Amino acid sequence: MNKKKVLIIDDEPEIGALCREFLEGEGYLVSFYHDWNEALKQMERSSFDIVLLDLQMQDIDGFTILSRIRKKGIPVVIITAFGTVENAVRALRDGASDFLIKPFSLEDLSLAVKRNIEEDGSAPGTSRLNMIKTILELNRVIVSLTELDLLLDKVINIVNNIYQPELTAIYIAGEEGENFILRKYIPVKNKLPEKLSVSYRYTQVESIFNERKALVEKAENYRITIPLVGTKKEIGFIYVEIPTVKEISEEEIKFLEIFALQVGIGIENAILFDMIKNSYINSIKSLINSLEAKDSYTKGHSEQVAYYSLLIGKHMGIGSHNLEVLKNASYLHDLGKLGIKDAILLKPGPLDKDEMEVIKQHPSMTVKILEPLGLKKEEVEACFHHHERINGNGYPAGLKGDEIPLLARILAVADAYSAMVSERPYRGAMTEEEAIEELRRYADIQFDREIVETFIKILKEDKKGVRRDERD
Repeated sequence: MNKKKVLIIDDEPEIGALCREFLEGEGYLVSFYHDWNEALKQMERSSFDIVLLDLQMQDIDGFTILSRIRKKGIPVVIITAFGTVENAVRALRDGASDFLIKPFSLEDLSLAVKRNIEEDGSAPGTSRLNMIKTILELNRVIVSLTELDLLLDKVINIVNNIYQPELTAIYIAGEEGENFILRKYIPVKNKLPEKLSVSYRYTQVESIFNERKALVEKAENYRITIPLVGTKKEIGFIYVEIPTVKEISEEEIKFLEIFALQVGIGIENAILFDMIKNSYINSIKSLINSLEAKDSYTKGHSEQVAYYSLLIGKHMGIGSHNLEVLKNASYLHDLGKLGIKDAILLKPGPLDKDEMEVIKQHPSMTVKILEPLGLKKEEVEACFHHHERINGNGYPAGLKGDEIPLLARILAVADAYSAMVSERPYRGAMTEEEAIEELRRYADIQFDREIVETFIKILKEDKKGVRRDERD
């Protein structure tokens, strides 16, 4: 019986050599090239029964090599460390027979080669089924994202990279479930088409949920509406417009439907997680407000810090996502002080060295309290680093300059100003002018000068607004 011939194209010599040695032990005739040009030349000289191709090659996109090989009708198994849904589905569309994610076991390699070689050199139907399973396994990682906006961005990017549509939009059910609201979209040239509605009534899209399948309409474009369904209810739908010059197969529609099944569950989980997180944060805020209410010196401090921080953030143009992070961090930044005795917090005189070391532990205590919640990394970092100093003499990590996260630098200025203009057991309140001078004095030492100057400008332009909110 003639031995089957395998061609390996991988720019990592160690991996290619290992695969060659193993497959030769399995009884195959194996050629290995880490130079793709030499590999293609060899294909002109010899025939092969299967090709193992790494997508990440030097000087060329692996998909370009895939298209050249597939013209010869040879099964191609993709081997790559970049195991994304986009790569897997694109490889499937471009004619690959299978997909292995590095690092893979030698057993997986053996099975992939065996199931993709038949006497006639064609890939069996089970190979495509296996590839779809691989895609869905990758997709599970994506839908495990607990932040809704990140999940929706990822979903849209996947659809766009695979299908190159003219428009992709995701609609999510409103709180009452009667309407579906446009939550994310990416159109051509970043312009919202006039025909794209910002909301749909349930009755307008009811059929896709009743039939649990995509609605495909063909006009000047393919218009594809794919239902998103959770474990208990309708979540929303994905709307895609693809130029008719690109033929859309039944297999591709089926993939979108399977993909949407998991996306729906992922969105449902993200919404639930967001509700739980907000409930937890609100509970902590209530606790902080209750504790502050018992102490006339710190009453309303976290609300003031949140207000000042958001003023600075808006004027610096940091974006709605970071403003939300900043607001939460402002409310939570001193949470760790719950673990510090009142005898230290309310001491009427200066703290001694040991007491100061205890105070310096409160950022770390805050992080420990917040750990079970799974907050955004930026929220935790802002809380943890808001006592760092620009000159590196702060705590807890001794960061300096731009090493300190931007949101922590903003929070530091807002926190200091709120403290300075309020009475404390160990000193009286400063006037606004005195606090401003103090901020200026310590710019480039304790505080970020740009943030200080931005805040001072805000105070001078909007004194009435600041004072009115303090009374609130």
